[in-house]
Formats: sequence, structure tokens, C-alpha cells
Amino acid sequence: MKPANLVMFDYDGVIVDSLHVFCMNYIAACRENGLLEIETEKDVLALFEHNVYATLRQRGVTTQTIDKILKAYEIRQSDYLRELKLFDSMGDALNEISKKNKIFIITSNISSATESVMQQHGVNCFEEVIGAEKEKSKIRKIELVMARFKDLPAFYVGDTKGDMIEGKAAGTITVGVAWGWHGLEKLKEGGADYIVQSPQELVGLFSK
Repeated sequence: MKPANLVMFDYDGVIVDSLHVFCMNYIAACRENGLLEIETEKDVLALFEHNVYATLRQRGVTTQTIDKILKAYEIRQSDYLRELKLFDSMGDALNEISKKNKIFIITSNISSATESVMQQHGVNCFEEVIGAEKEKSKIRKIELVMARFKDLPAFYVGDTKGDMIEGKAAGTITVGVAWGWHGLEKLKEGGADYIVQSPQELVGLFSK
């Protein structure tokens, strides 16, 4: 059976409830590498108004320093992976969506860490996880996947204003999840085409 859609998912804030762990480790990784202005959860969330790595570069952070931050973050978060939980019903929703659609994870996190958490929770229905160490631009990552499935309607599911902006820039239909990091108003500011209130509603969107 031909898949109905190409559905690309963000990870943090959409699939996994990771805000506290992410912020704690990301702030520490920034501090280790001399980026002292990222001090609070609010500072971290502000980076996701657009692409987090593009925002850092606009602030004068070099690509070399960004790579060092990513590596330090990867090392730090490895101690916390077993603590991370999927949002309620999200694993079942992903498995259900995968029955009729091609699904990918496109994330600003690290691919191997993402894969580890998904396997830990028994979710193995993704074609591929494409993390920041492979390519920092979500727009570019989305475009590369879309090029492989040109005949399928393409969706990007995210939880931040930046996700909606980048999904649109890449040419997808954007779906914002209301349980994530930025909330309804930021998703609307990003121009979300759809906003869903629950994983069950997400299943309904991709089961038509």
C-alpha cells in the first residue's frame, strides 16, 4: 500500500517531555564553552523562535563553538536518557501514524541519543532520525527528505515558533502540538497550518 503522506516530527517537546533535562544540560554546555548569556530556561526557549543554531551564529557564536557546545551537551545528556519519558499516548500515536505514512524524526538534538530513547520506549517505526550532527539547518534536512518522496504531501510536526517557520520555509504543511515548549500563541505567530491538542488528534489528522 502506498503511504498517504510524508510526516516529519520534531523530537523534544513533541515526542519526549524533555524541557527540564534539555535546558539544564544545554545551559551547562554553553557555560563550558564561554557562552554565558544562556542562563535560564527562558533564554533557551528564545533560541527556538527560529533555528537555534542560526540564532547562535547571528549572535556571533562561531560554528566551531557551536560544535563544541553540541558535543558537551551530548556527553552531559547521556546520563539522563533513561529518565526521559514520552508524552502520554505518544508512542501509540506514532506507531499508528506509521501504518499509513512515511515518518521521520528531524531534530536539533543528537541522532544517537534520540534513537536510544525511542528504542527504550519500544518505538521503532521511523525511517530515520536526522539530528544536528548530520545537518544543523532543519530547512535543509526537511528538503532532503522531501526530495526522496516527491509524490507525497509533506508535513512537519513541531512545538515551537521556529519549527513552524522552518517547516513553512521548506515547503511543508505545518502542524503545531499544544503540549510542547512554546504554546499556542507562539505556534500561531509561526503560522501553523494546524494545531492539535492531543496525540489522539494527531492520529486523526493522518488517518483520513
